[in-house]
Amino acid sequence: MKIDRILEIIIYLSNHDNVPASYLAERFHVSVRTIQRDMVSISSIGIPVYAEGGKCGGYSILPTYKIRNSDIRNDEQQMIIKALESLATSYTNDKLKALIEKYNAIIEKEGGQKVFWDFGVTRENDHVQNMNHLLEQAIAERKHIVFHYRNASGKKSIQYAEPLAIHYKWYAWYLFSYSPEKKQYRTFKVARIENLHIDDTVSVIEHGNVEKLMKDSEQKYYQTCIHIEVQFDNEYTSLMSEYFPDCTAEKLTETISRIYIDVPAKERLWKALLLSFGNKIKVVGPEEYKKELIETAKNFLSNYDI
Repeated sequence: MKIDRILEIIIYLSNHDNVPASYLAERFHVSVRTIQRDMVSISSIGIPVYAEGGKCGGYSILPTYKIRNSDIRNDEQQMIIKALESLATSYTNDKLKALIEKYNAIIEKEGGQKVFWDFGVTRENDHVQNMNHLLEQAIAERKHIVFHYRNASGKKSIQYAEPLAIHYKWYAWYLFSYSPEKKQYRTFKVARIENLHIDDTVSVIEHGNVEKLMKDSEQKYYQTCIHIEVQFDNEYTSLMSEYFPDCTAEKLTETISRIYIDVPAKERLWKALLLSFGNKIKVVGPEEYKKELIETAKNFLSNYDI
């Protein structure tokens, strides 16, 4: 698309001087005449592009306008590129790979790496990655989708929706969508989506700020979460702070403290996490959730001859 090419030309010129039109034409797979028209478009939006003639001439952006690499310290450059590369370990995306290549071409690779990331453990399987690719395509084309869905309780259904965004939270990918039939916004866990088909129907609905819609939907979801009281020995306070950093520990006695956590009612991950603490914690309430947790533990133990 023209707008994407112009943006990339601006970024490239911001980091290079006297770039020949022939080189830009080859880089962006267009004609020299197209590059010349792009320069007119760039100038018309107020970016000071100038051309130098001659054998060593080319296009440049006025130095006073440019943000040079020297404005970003080398250690900051290294941190940015390593963050992008680490993100790529958990999210397969061609645009992300292209961005990393562009940034590698821009920054100067000097000095040793001081900070390391590896988000590979957060990477979901090929099924989820393939679903994400299809969902990205449907979102870009504003197409509706049809898919089979299995909820947290194992109940299966056929869903018809307009995909609006995919986002990563709670160690999993989620689809934020709009249901034309129910006229409401819904969120689906991508790992539970099967037999995804992109419909030919093109959406004509203008949803506005999708990010705000997602935040509003998330706030409504949090209102349905369960408020759980967890007690533990004071010696485990640092452990609780590690796993529940947003929860403030309250000291009850000389030996016992407690925290309150809000957890999704139907998500099994939280039950597994709480049970993993063994006798280090005690779920005090609500009573219904405590009984459900005890029943889960009993069912687990029933598989073993103890």
